[in-house]
Formats: sequence, C-alpha cells, structure tokens
Amino acid sequence: MVVVSTTGRWKVITHCSPTKIRAGNVLEDQVGPPQPDNWESNLGNDFVFDDEVESQPVVVAKVPAKCYVNSDAPSHEWIGVSGCAGFREEYLLAELHLEGRGSLAMTPCACKHLYRCEDCYGQDILCKSCCLLKHARHPLHIINKWNGTHFECAALADIGLTVQLGHKGMPCLCPQRGHISFVVIHTNAIHRVNIDFCGYHQRISHRQQLLRCEWYLATLHFPQSACTKRVLVLFLILTWSSKVSGYEFYTKFMRMVRQFRHIKLMKQAGHGNITGGIYETEPGALTIKCPACPQPGVNLPEDWDKVEGSMKFLYYLIIAMDANFRLKNRNRSSSTADPGLHTGLAYFIPEKPYTKHILKNTSQTNISTCLGFRTLAHTESKYSNGLRATGVGLCLCAHHEFVRPQGVGDLQKGERYANMDFIFFSSIIPLLLLSIVISYDIACQWKLNLMKRMNELPEHLQIPAAVTLAAFIFRIPKFHCPAHEEKCAIPHSLNLMPGVGRTDGEGIERNWAEMNQVANSTKEMGAGSRHDILNDHFGHHNWRKYTGLGLSLWRKLLNAIKECGRHQSFLRDFSSAIDDAHRGEWTAMIEAWECDKSSPNPYVLSRISLSEAQIRVNLVDDEKIAISNGHQLPHEMTPSSFINMGLVLEDAQQRIKFDLTSSLNRFCVVQQVYMVGITSWIKGHDKDSFDDVEDHPLWLPSALPPSDRQVICTNNITHIEAELRKGQCRDSLDRLHRQLHTKSHFVKHRNINVRGQRANTRASSFLSCFDSKINAAAEKYHVAWSALLELVGISELGREFQCLEAKDIVVPIDTVSGVRSTTGMRGRTRSERDASRGLGQGYQMTSWIWFASGIQDDETDAGLDDMLRVEWAKSHTRAQWWNKEVLLLKEEMWRTRQFLAWCAQQWQSITELLHQDTQIVAGALAYAHRQEAIQCALLARFTVLWGTGVDVNDTAGEDELIEYFAEDEENFDDDEG
Repeated sequence: MVVVSTTGRWKVITHCSPTKIRAGNVLEDQVGPPQPDNWESNLGNDFVFDDEVESQPVVVAKVPAKCYVNSDAPSHEWIGVSGCAGFREEYLLAELHLEGRGSLAMTPCACKHLYRCEDCYGQDILCKSCCLLKHARHPLHIINKWNGTHFECAALADIGLTVQLGHKGMPCLCPQRGHISFVVIHTNAIHRVNIDFCGYHQRISHRQQLLRCEWYLATLHFPQSACTKRVLVLFLILTWSSKVSGYEFYTKFMRMVRQFRHIKLMKQAGHGNITGGIYETEPGALTIKCPACPQPGVNLPEDWDKVEGSMKFLYYLIIAMDANFRLKNRNRSSSTADPGLHTGLAYFIPEKPYTKHILKNTSQTNISTCLGFRTLAHTESKYSNGLRATGVGLCLCAHHEFVRPQGVGDLQKGERYANMDFIFFSSIIPLLLLSIVISYDIACQWKLNLMKRMNELPEHLQIPAAVTLAAFIFRIPKFHCPAHEEKCAIPHSLNLMPGVGRTDGEGIERNWAEMNQVANSTKEMGAGSRHDILNDHFGHHNWRKYTGLGLSLWRKLLNAIKECGRHQSFLRDFSSAIDDAHRGEWTAMIEAWECDKSSPNPYVLSRISLSEAQIRVNLVDDEKIAISNGHQLPHEMTPSSFINMGLVLEDAQQRIKFDLTSSLNRFCVVQQVYMVGITSWIKGHDKDSFDDVEDHPLWLPSALPPSDRQVICTNNITHIEAELRKGQCRDSLDRLHRQLHTKSHFVKHRNINVRGQRANTRASSFLSCFDSKINAAAEKYHVAWSALLELVGISELGREFQCLEAKDIVVPIDTVSGVRSTTGMRGRTRSERDASRGLGQGYQMTSWIWFASGIQDDETDAGLDDMLRVEWAKSHTRAQWWNKEVLLLKEEMWRTRQFLAWCAQQWQSITELLHQDTQIVAGALAYAHRQEAIQCALLARFTVLWGTGVDVNDTAGEDELIEYFAEDEENFDDDEG
C-alpha cells in the first residue's frame, strides 16, 4: 500500500503475515499496526492528505521453519489452548452485532420503517421508499424489517414491489395482474413475487414475457410459479459435479428442470436456429460426437477408402460394449405418464422399436462355451422382481471414451444378446467405414450366430452379411482377457491385434465409475425422467471429453513417441543377435498367424520342458538298456536311484523335521560304493558336528570341490546329479508359476468381492499361505541352482537357469493377453508410474522366470530357439504397435481439427432463422456466433498445444504445459451453451 504524506512524499507500507513480522508465535493483536517504509519522492502539492500518522519502519525477521500456528493447527488457535482466549467470543460478538442495527442505525434515511437487504453489498438500512427504488431491478433479493426490537423476515412483495413484465422495467399503460401467489425459485430462496403482465392488445404471450426475463415457467397456461435461469444452471452444475439429485436440491421444480434440459439440448444442437428444426430432429442428433473418431464426409480425406492395406488401421472405428447392473430402475410410473422428452434423440435408443424387438425374443437363451468367463451365467438374473430395468447396456468409442449416439439401452432381465444386439447396431448405423473393432468382455460368445440374430432386428438396423463379415473384428478388453480360456483369449487379444495401438478396451469401465454415482437418485424415477437425467449426464461426460481432447491426445502422443523409441532401440539390439534366417522364419510365422489364427502361435512356447519325474524315467530307461547290454553295476541300487534318494532326503530336510536316521545311515553305506574314499575325505574336511539330523550334510557331488569330485565320484553320478538338478529347477519354476498365478487371481477376487474385517482377515491368512508356498518354491530353486552352478559352471547355465532374486518373483505381464496388477505406486518417478499403469505388454518387460522353462539343452538348441522366437516376436509386436500408436494419434489430431473446423462452419451456415420477431432472429444469430467462437477457440487452443515442441524426457516442461492448458480448459467445462 502507498501512503502520501502532507509533504507530498510516497510512503510504501508492506503488509506481512503476523507470523512473519516477528520470530515466534505472536498473535495479530500483539503486533501492532504495520509500519511503512519511507520512499523519497516528491509529487508536489496536488497530493496532500491530512490525518497522516508518521511511523517508524519495522525490521522483518526471518521466521524459523514450521512456526505457523494458524496453518498447522487452525482449530486449536480458534478455540484457544494453553491459556489463550481464542477467537470464539470475537466471532460470536460479531454475529450478535449483525443482529442489531449497529453503526448504520446512526445514519439512516430520514424516515421510519427501516429495512435491510441481505444480498446488497454493505447492508444499508433504508426506508420503505428507498428500498423499493433500489430493488426495482432486484426483485429477488432477501430483505429484513426492523420491528422496533429486532429484524424480522420480510418480502419485497409485502412492501409493495411489483415486477412489470414486457416493458424492461418501465410502467405499462395496460397492466394485467398475475397470480396473487406467484412464486419464483432462485439461488438464494423461494420468493413470492407480485407480477404484472403487459395487457396491451399487441402484447406477446405471458410465457414469452416470463422467458424473456429468464424466468422459466412451470406450466404453459396460467403460470403460478417459475424459476430463474441461474438456479437451473446451478442445479446442472451441482448434478454434474456432485451427482446430487433433484429431491436433494429442490423438490418442486423437477418438471421445469427436465424442460430446461430438453430445450438446452435442442439449443446446443442448433435446432433453435433452424425453422421448424425442433420438429425435424433426427435420432441421435442431440448428442456430442467424438471429434477424433472417423466420420466420412466430416473429418476424413476424400480418398480414405482407397488407402493401402497397411494403413487401413487409421480408419478403424473402435467400439467398446458392456452392461452395468447398478443403474437399476424400479417399476415406478410408466412411459405413458412419464415420457422421456428426448428418448431416442440423444443417447438412449428409441423405446418403441426396442421394446417390440425384446418382446419378440423373450425366450432367447445365451449358451456359453467359454468356461473361464461367467458373465453369461447371470444373463437370466433372478433379481428382477419389481424392476423395470436391471441395468443398462452401453456402447462408446474405446480410444476416446465418448458415449455413442443411440448407444444406451435398458436391460430388462440381465445382459441378454437381444438387448446388446439392438444397442450395438443402433450405435453404428449407418455403417460407412471399412472396419469396426468391437471390444466386449464376452465377444468370444456374443459373435456366435450374430448374423442370424441380426436378421431378427428391425430392417433399418440390418447390414448385409458380406459387409459384416468383412468389417467386424471382435476383441476382449485387456483386463478381462485373463478370465477367459486360452483358446478364447489368444485370438481375441488386443495386445496381439495390429492397428489398435495401445487401446485397452477398458474405458467403458471408467465411464461406469462416474455414472454409478447417480444410480441411487435415478433408481426410483419414472422411465422418462430417468432417461432424461442419464442423457444429460452422458452429454456432460462427452462435453468434458470434448474440451479435454487436446490435452489428452497430446499427452498420449508424448508417451507413445517415448515408448516407440525405447522399444525400437531394444528390438534393434535384439535383432542384431539373431541371424537373418531365424528372423525371416519368425516374421513369416507372425504374419501367418495374424491372417489365420489356426496357424502356430508365435507368442507361445511350442516345446514342452522335461520335469524332474520325466528325467528320472529317462535315466532309468537308459540304465535298463545299459544293463541289458552287459554293463555291471557295483551296487544293487542304480546311480540314478542313488542321486534321486539324495535329492529326496535333501527336500525332506528343507520342508519338515522328522527322524531320518535310518535312511541317512543306509545312504551313507551306499555312498561309500559310488563315492570311493568319501569317508576319509569327510573326516579331513568336515570339522563341525551336527546334532540335528535334518542339518547333517549329505556330501553329494555338488558339495565337493571340482578336483576331489573327479577322484571320488564314479559311474557318472556327477552328470546324473546335474541333470536331476535341472529338473528340480524346472519343477520349482513351474510351482512358482502356479502359486503366483493363484495368488494374483485371489488378490483380484478379494479386491472386487471381499468386504468387511472378518472376510479380509480370512483372506489375509490365505495370502500368507500362498506366500509360504512361494517362498518354499523359491528356496528349493535356490538350492538346486547353487548345486547346478557348482557342477557345470555359470557359462553352461545360459538364460534358462538364472540367479533368482526377489525382484524376479512377480506376476507376469501376461503369457499372452493378460495384465500385471500394479501396486506400490508411491515412491516411483513419474515415468515409472506412467509405465506401471499401462495395460498389456506395451510398457513392461517380462521377468525371466516366465520364459525359462521352455528351454532344452540339447545339441540343436531347439529350446533356446523357441524361447528366443517368443521373446523376439513379443518385442517385434511391441515396437510395431507403439509405432502405429504414434501414427494413429497424429491422424486423430488431424481429424479433430477437421471436425472442429466443420462444426464452426456448420454454425456459420445456420445464422438465418426465418421468424417474424426480429429480436428472436437477432438472438439466434448471436447464439450461432457464440457457438462458432467456441469451436474456433478450441481449434486454436488445440493447434497451439499440439504444435508445442517439448522433449519427451522433459517431464518438468510437460507438467508446466499441462498445468497451463488445464487451467484454460476449465473455461470450457461449463460453457455448453
């Protein structure tokens, strides 16, 4: 603040927080007034102020860290602790001060009957005539009247204020009295208002007089109540943000809100700017469409249908389907008594043809042949008594999560094919694209007999079978894929489909998370009211996606460019270690499988690894052949039986404690036969004594030094132990795989279904059991690997048998099509968190334990080649898909700009409304220009954002831009027109 003294000098006063004026916890009342710092500057005699108080400056001391009592414990300071009085009394006295006339009572108007307005700034106390004069343009303010002892509630209508309609506040020569108890709902209260309509013979209707002052009437004829546009807008904002219901807001004006919603949708769609446009509204015309999805004639190049085959993926329409059983609706009212104002014109499908189709297919049964997925088991849900709808089915674009026009329908009894067929075909008609990718959690079953069921749909929804077979591509969302059997998951995996980039198909689940918040408020509504409410929420959802599309696509592109470079570099390094013949063979295998899913799958290990039991059988067969050929054994126990006995004893030592004395003694006797001189060697090297038999060393060949092993071990028992140790390693990894898979699925089941302390405690005990088994398998592998390392050396272990560390014992990304559950987000960098959130195999690298089991160490290295083929195929696919994701995002950015430009042109072309009222025409023209400006502003904003050059590794610069454009995005969120 700048203070001018009587001498013409400027003095700067710096206001500081009380905690910064002095070091320590000093309250504001103890500090005193702030002191100005002098700034010598002469302004002349024109700037002279009296009542100047000269003060001395205060030295501002640096405050120690964490001494802000008012922010660290605000409630304590306000209440008062440690002997301090606090501020409660001060607040209470201030409230009491407002109950009286205060200092304003000393300077009122020179009249009686004092009034005070609660909404005007300053709360001036006025007389009756001054109050009426001041509120002639503010008839919805709240006033209080001083009755001699206190203020009591009053109304402007009670003191004679009358609102004259039709003349912009000017008096009317022929006023016509409105209803004596006319009520107006406003944001601050419900008001009783005296109104006079214009009664002149050339007057406009009472409806128009109310609407032109932004009062929305409740009834068409002889209105007795209305609400302001401000309260309608406030209600919509509250329902969008907090999902509050109408009965939680106001209980008397839901009809007006529904009408306002409907008129608002018509207005936003431009039908108010077209003569007769409200009566010529086509199905689905009142929706907000996705700008980035391909729309022929709007945002596609002229020769898009002639593009070469490798680039057709740029024009895929990716649709996600699902059902939600939380959006139930009880059998209240009826569609006749409570019709939807725009059912069939927005997101919900037309009711009459839909109901007719469902009634024709009431006996349709859905048979599931995929035992791994149980959704179809609930299609005939028994929990439908008393319900008009058990849920809703929905279609949206999977890549951008926009709800499709006519893409929502009620489900009468579970998720039946008849319902989902009608909803799906309604959302894609007319079909003008080359290919449609359909992501559905039961796509493997739903696609069966789809052509046959399509013939039962209304004629306008039917598509030629040849077109359907060529255009439809069925897939399963990535998170749902592991729940299916392998024969369903592999051919329907989005991870293995070219052209969809990194689309996960799970966007519809994120939409349900938002819409479930209105489930309780819409459950008891009538059919029409519920449709109108949900249509409005779907529209607002699409509008937020619409305005945020620029930032969303830009962030996806930055991430895709970074991941594309990373995976391309990894693929180059990988390919350099593989000869051209193998690369050509594996590439051909990938291409053949993409064309024909019955061909060998390049992403799955084709060789079966030998287990410990199989190796033992093979060794016994070899020994039988050797004995039959005349080979003499020095003992009745064969070498393989001897080594196997040692391994069994070792395993028993690790798991349980029991009396092994007899078996150990027998083992020691046989050991002296196959390991000549072992007794004297033990006496010379083993100085420790072991009281517990389970801790007694067995001194197998792997426990001996290499030099002594060659002398002591006979009959090739060193090689036999090495082979059995390999089998132990493989069996341990297989057991580790099973336990990790089981634990992963159990954790998913617990997170979804388990509720309550008792159930969670029981689940925790199960998880502890899984952890024990996992640790036991890991320990057995570690012992076997350590022995194998001593027998053959690190160079012979290769990639199949590696040192098992804690970081390697994780659930796989997926063997084919699943995802790794992401936990422990805290403490990671931004890039690590973004990578861990990615679905599928696109972001992460597989732990070696998931591809080590398929290797066989034979002369041809076929097992190693098999493993390398799978890993190379996955790396090749990841790099290819990230590259296509970059191309797809750039194409979507171009389509979005074309769509916004097209919308601006559409609004520019409908600025000539034919109407006899020139003021209405002028208003329509202004609204069209406003909508055109919104589209142009979004276009300019997106163009600037997408043209911004930011290093993909510069997360600080990325965050700064995101924050800048996110603030600007808020300006569009509530401006839907």
